[in-house]
Formats: sequence, C-alpha cells, structure tokens
Amino acid sequence: MTHTCSSVRSIYQVLYLYTALLFSPLLSAIYAQTNSTPLKPDILGNKSFTEVYTLTAHGDDSTFIQVLFTITNLGIEDKNAACTALIFQQAKKAWKANEKFTPKQWTYSPAPNPTLAIGSSALTVLPDRLNLRAAVGGARIDIVLHAAFAPAKPPNTDFPKSASGKFRDFDILVPWSAAQGTVALPGAAPQSISGFGTLDRARSVGTTRDICRSWVTFRGHSGQEYFLADFRLPPQKDAPAVGWIWRTADTGPVAVQGLDIRKEPLIVDGRKSERCMISALDGTFTIAGREVLYRYSFVDELGTVTGGLVKLVVGKPITAYCPATARFNGGTRPVPGILELMTIE
Repeated sequence: MTHTCSSVRSIYQVLYLYTALLFSPLLSAIYAQTNSTPLKPDILGNKSFTEVYTLTAHGDDSTFIQVLFTITNLGIEDKNAACTALIFQQAKKAWKANEKFTPKQWTYSPAPNPTLAIGSSALTVLPDRLNLRAAVGGARIDIVLHAAFAPAKPPNTDFPKSASGKFRDFDILVPWSAAQGTVALPGAAPQSISGFGTLDRARSVGTTRDICRSWVTFRGHSGQEYFLADFRLPPQKDAPAVGWIWRTADTGPVAVQGLDIRKEPLIVDGRKSERCMISALDGTFTIAGREVLYRYSFVDELGTVTGGLVKLVVGKPITAYCPATARFNGGTRPVPGILELMTIE
C-alpha cells in the first residue's frame, strides 16, 4: 500500500511538468484581465488546471532558448510552480533543466513593474520591453524582448470548453520581436545571443490527449525575415490539423487548416534515420526537418511502475525537437529554425 501511494503521489508531482513542456492561453473578460494586469496568473479551482508562460528566443547563430514558467493545481498542493529551460547551441549537446516550487515560492507583483517571479527567476513587463531572468539547473539566462506587451489571440488556437470542463486557451503576449541577452550554462562562460523571440501564454484543463493527437510548432528567422507556425491535430483520428502561420509580411497570425505530415529516410553520420516533412495542403508553406536534437518523454523518466501508471492516465506524449528549414510563398529565402513535433503513443 505504501508503495502504491508513493507511486500515485509521483504521478501528481510529475503531471504538471509534462504539461509545461507540451502546452508548448478564456473569454473576453480574461483577455481584458491579461491587458490590465500583465503576467498575473488567473488560477482556476479545477485540480487539473495549468497555466504556462513560454518565452522562446532564436539567435542569429542558431542558439535556441525556451524558458517556461508554469503555475498549476496538479500536485500535492494547489498553485504549484515550475521553471523549465531547454537550450540548443551549435555543435553542443542539448541542455534541459526543470525545478519545482511550492505555492510560497512564487509571487506576482503589479508594481513598480508587473513581475511574475518563481524561485530566483522572473518575468518583468516594462513599457517598451519584457525582461526574463532565469536561474535554473545551475544556468543563468537573461533575455530582453524589445517590444511592448501586446496580447493577441491567433486564430484556431483555442480548444472549446466542454461539458466536462476541459479546455485550452492561448494568447501571444509579446509578438515576434528583436531579442538580446546572455546564456551561461553550468561550468561555461556567458554567451551572448542576438536574434528574435516571443512570449505566449497557455491555459488548460485536461490531459494532452483530451485536446489533441499531435502538435506541430515551428519558429525561425533569417535576418529580418521570420516564419512561425503552430498546428493542433484534434483528438478525432480523421480531423484535419488546424492552426496559424505568421510571416514577415503579415500584420499578425493567419489562419490555416490542413497539413501533410510524412517521414522521409535520412542518413546521419553514416546511420539510417528519418526526418519529418510538413507542408500546407494549400501550398502556403513547407517545413523540412533534419536530425532530432532532443527527444523528451516525461513517462520514460518515471521508471517502470510510476511511468506505467501515468501512461494509463495520459498516454505517452513525446516531443521531438529538430533543426528545420521553412519555405513559404512570397519569401525571399529559406528560413532556418526549430521544429517541435509532439505525438502520443
């Protein structure tokens, strides 16, 4: 009995961690609240509620940084928190760290500048920019997004609230903008980063497979030209992908429906592998992936017993990150970036 209870506790302790990596934001009243109190979490009483703030920066040198601030009711207590960082640097092994925090270890302060702080990490909104300071896993990350906090809701992003109370809402809080900063991994000297980045917020109640069967996200830029794409494949087996794209010439995200997703053989260091090829059914764009840089499955980290129990509840979500190149109508050149492909086993 003791072993079973321990396993159940472990399930609740880790469920919100996988949610942070996957929900990778309800109504007009909530949207207004986001504008008036930037970064203030809007905690629901539902035990499976999770809210995630994701800052993503892509450097001119191909450095990729993703930092997630998570507030969730999953766990032993309500209003738990986590800070997660994932970093790719050219010719280096992928680096990831995650730290959990109790309700007393995170705060929101509206003055002098709206700030969401989790442990030693913080997001701060200033009139013309957003600052990130993250201290997680022995690393120090400082990023500035040079754009005003300007919430916008892309099309095809929300999963409607059902009779069971399950839903997902999504908002872009800081648009794709110039980004600068430094990254210092454990034991390494600080590295400067210059490129582009964005901040978004997702709010959800339910497990991943309640909302989708797969998820496709691409972020990239080349010089001043950028391309973003985000698509959800609904839970229904034959339902088409729905999502949005955002190109340099667009004033904001544009709705797109339907994707062709296929795998092609690939040789990496003399070994057989495969890559993911994605294209819009209307021919708007194509994304050609390459070798997988990092593959994450929280279920594999839990061991046979706990992982098996969690898999029965939520399935086995796996997110693969790989370098990719996007081509789109009207673009002057290919746009390199990072492709995230989440599937559920």
